[in-house]
Amino acid sequence: MILTVVSVKSQEPELPYDFRQHNLTEFNSNLLSPAFLLDRNNPQSIAIWSRWQWQTIDGSPSTLFLNYSRKINEVSGIGGGYIQHNTGVFVNRGGLINYAYNFVLSSKTQITLGVNVIGFQRELAEDFVINPDIGLPIFEERNSFILQVAPAAKLQLNAFSFGIVMENVVDRNLTSNEGKASATGLIYMGMASYDIPITMFGDSNSSFIRPSLYYKRLPDFDNQIGINTFFSTPKFWAQAGYNSFYGISTGIGGRFFKKLSLGALVEFGTSSALKGEDPSFEIVTAFDFGRQVFEAPEEVPEEETLEETPKEEELAKEEALLAAQRKQDSLDAVKAAELLVLEELQQQKTKDSIAAVNQQLELERIKGEEEKKRRDSLDAIKRAEALAVLKANEEKKRLDSLDAIKRAEALAVLKANEEKKRQDSIAKAMEEEKAPEVTVVPEKGEKYEEVATEDGLEPGFYLVANVFGTKTYYEAFMKKLSDEGLEPKSFYRSKNKYNYVYLKRYNTMQEARRARDSKFGGRYTEKTWIFRVVGK
Repeated sequence: MILTVVSVKSQEPELPYDFRQHNLTEFNSNLLSPAFLLDRNNPQSIAIWSRWQWQTIDGSPSTLFLNYSRKINEVSGIGGGYIQHNTGVFVNRGGLINYAYNFVLSSKTQITLGVNVIGFQRELAEDFVINPDIGLPIFEERNSFILQVAPAAKLQLNAFSFGIVMENVVDRNLTSNEGKASATGLIYMGMASYDIPITMFGDSNSSFIRPSLYYKRLPDFDNQIGINTFFSTPKFWAQAGYNSFYGISTGIGGRFFKKLSLGALVEFGTSSALKGEDPSFEIVTAFDFGRQVFEAPEEVPEEETLEETPKEEELAKEEALLAAQRKQDSLDAVKAAELLVLEELQQQKTKDSIAAVNQQLELERIKGEEEKKRRDSLDAIKRAEALAVLKANEEKKRLDSLDAIKRAEALAVLKANEEKKRQDSIAKAMEEEKAPEVTVVPEKGEKYEEVATEDGLEPGFYLVANVFGTKTYYEAFMKKLSDEGLEPKSFYRSKNKYNYVYLKRYNTMQEARRARDSKFGGRYTEKTWIFRVVGK
């Protein structure tokens, strides 16, 4: 994917370049982490997920993912699908292959490893416009085929789950044969969850509540922190979550005929960067082909009979009773834990209420003290103003008592000085108007731009290093030059809404050309050009 772009959409909020798959909790969740193929992804199903970011269903940016998954055996599974991802700058279309394998260490401990291999064709979005006067190598190759590899690992400890996924550990542009399609760095996400079983509709095995917490690193963007709670039953599901960049989300869905699932989700931006943006929404549809069962064949020696002895039947009954008792004990333990959690939550709410009241009282006390200080300050200012008025009146009386002739002489001298200054100023202005304006003739192949004035800029010759229409990439370029020991400066042109980054201002064209031809004294080796403000 691409790090730096120059777009006329610089005033619009910028989207991170991930797939925006943070709300996937069940169907198609292998796009969030390939390790989820064997449990959350409900193997042996086909599902389609679509997301419209701040837009209507015929707008962009958007994401579409159609996926089929199934188990190969009890410990491994495979999936494949089609993905289309509109970033607002590029449209990516391609396919995904997913594989996961589960290592069972004990009855309560499992490690799952998975990998996603994604290949897609990258094209510029139809509504994205490039400034033709700014040549950047990033847009010289409009269509490219990108290959990405995303490995993941997940540790399951009874009801707890801990995992990590790296979305672009391999990120190669096969069209240009470059080692990386972008220089953004590694995208990775760490997550943790806990499954709480509950009883719904008389079923104690298929219903649960799963709170989750995750952290996602996105180079060149703010890292994302999110929480999500997923409530699942055999007849319906619901979820709610929060993402530090995208905002608050809530969704619900139903399961019909034990085969078909249909749901929707809406997400509201809460940050100042998304103020005024419409909500985002998602739709997921899935068809479940049924649970897969894998039974290992048992070899029975010929000499064994198929009938159990009475003693073996009694042992089997006892084992069944013990298993039922263990299941009941487990359910009682879960209920006790739920009651304990509810009690702790109630106690915490009480403590929070008391703390909130105390905090409000403290704020009111501080406000009262600040109001008293403000009033005392106003009284002091009023007393000082009254004293100043009194002194001014006394000084006026003293001046009025001076001899009229001396006042007239002093006034005449003052007027003569002012007239001389005025005449000098007029003469200087006339000389400046007569001064010839230096005309610059661009050399062959030289990039040069000249304006009469520019938003209060000091007249001179500016050695320009780059021009940006997007705030994020402008700030990243300024930081890059500063980290290299340079002292970059910039100005904003309201005419074309671009930020111009320059290395230094010179008084003459000769000085600017020498700095350009010497690569700024060998300190900046990239291309530069000269922008002049005449100022006359």
